[in-house]
Amino acid sequence: MECQSYFSPADLSPTDLPPIDPAQIDPRSRVAEIKFTLKHAGLTLTQLSALSRDRFGKTSRYFLPPTFLHKLISGVTPHVCQIAALSVVTPHRFTDWMSIFGFDLSQIPRLQVQLHRERTVLVTPVETDTHRPAAQTPATGLVTETCTPPRFRAVTNNHDHLYLYAKIGTADSPTFPELVPGSIVRVDTRSKGFAGFSDDAGSGPIYLVERIGGLTCCRVKQVDHRHILLLSRQSPQSSFPLKLGEEARILGTVDTELRPTQATQSHDATLDSGSTASLLRRSSQTTPRLCALLQTSRERSGLTFRSAHNISLRVAQALHNKHYAISIGLLSDYETISTAPRHTAKIMALCILYGIDFFQYLGCAGIQYDNSLKLPLPERTTTLKTKRPLTWPTVQKGRTDFPRSIVEAQTEAIRSFSRRTFSRRKIAV
Repeated sequence: MECQSYFSPADLSPTDLPPIDPAQIDPRSRVAEIKFTLKHAGLTLTQLSALSRDRFGKTSRYFLPPTFLHKLISGVTPHVCQIAALSVVTPHRFTDWMSIFGFDLSQIPRLQVQLHRERTVLVTPVETDTHRPAAQTPATGLVTETCTPPRFRAVTNNHDHLYLYAKIGTADSPTFPELVPGSIVRVDTRSKGFAGFSDDAGSGPIYLVERIGGLTCCRVKQVDHRHILLLSRQSPQSSFPLKLGEEARILGTVDTELRPTQATQSHDATLDSGSTASLLRRSSQTTPRLCALLQTSRERSGLTFRSAHNISLRVAQALHNKHYAISIGLLSDYETISTAPRHTAKIMALCILYGIDFFQYLGCAGIQYDNSLKLPLPERTTTLKTKRPLTWPTVQKGRTDFPRSIVEAQTEAIRSFSRRTFSRRKIAV
């Protein structure tokens, strides 16, 4: 690996991250904010409805009826396609409209990091804030911000084209203490290991490997051109040979670790994934893209429908919204239907559960949205934000290998762990 970034919560901000406000925003207040935003854009609701009709058709899921705001007051949740339509026909981005409706996409990596503990899972960055430059951290771990004036830019996920990010689970320790449980690693997908396999578990590159039952970070030994062994420093015996492409996939090489100052203790837990599959799922032309994404991502996360349902309940509790909870039957149904759920909260929950990039999900669902360079939201809509930004120092340092949303998610997870540890010690005394 090129480097390890160590940091502690005290390095980032003198104040603790505030919890999400449990108070739900009154629907009439939200409608007032939407009206203010539309007025600022020079649009009436009638004009907005006509624009969506002309662009998408009156029978489309993207159509915004003249009664759109009245339905919001009565408690009807807008379809994700309607939020996407607003991004197309107004001067504001899709992520801006998501925030107006109370959907904070930064909660996706935050809860991926906090709620998945035992298993190694993918963490998907979501960079939604164009008001500040990207996070920076040198090798010592102090996270800083440059003094360059902020510029508005299109929010893209360029990192995901080359890199994956994964959180090391407490039950996944083949390379401990080189990679510690609770760390987040960056994985270079351009390097799949064919020129750098290992002969033993103590040397050589570390790979993110997908196998039946989930993900693991380990060294790999090549048996022949079709089979590999997953090596572990914790066990003197290696795994059985796995057939590449059918029983194991190498997703990339771990090149950087974002390690907390207080690592979560590892344990030798053998997790039962509940999977009855004997081979990794392959893409099929007969399976709709969205179904295939959900099926593959759930199996990659090592979750059964029941365990995914239990985590969704914790998501709903953390975000104080029952719509984020997904029943076992509904989770199963989502893997057989090719249309996105009506509730945007369900889509966000699926991304949290299965380590799916939110915009990749929209792409597989065929949802048209506009998140390009547009006007900033009028100032009044900032009252709807559920989490205030961190206070960052203004000293220019070296560049981080991790997106800001990943750093913030890891920071809050460390703080949460520290608070729980302190509370347990206080009770014990």
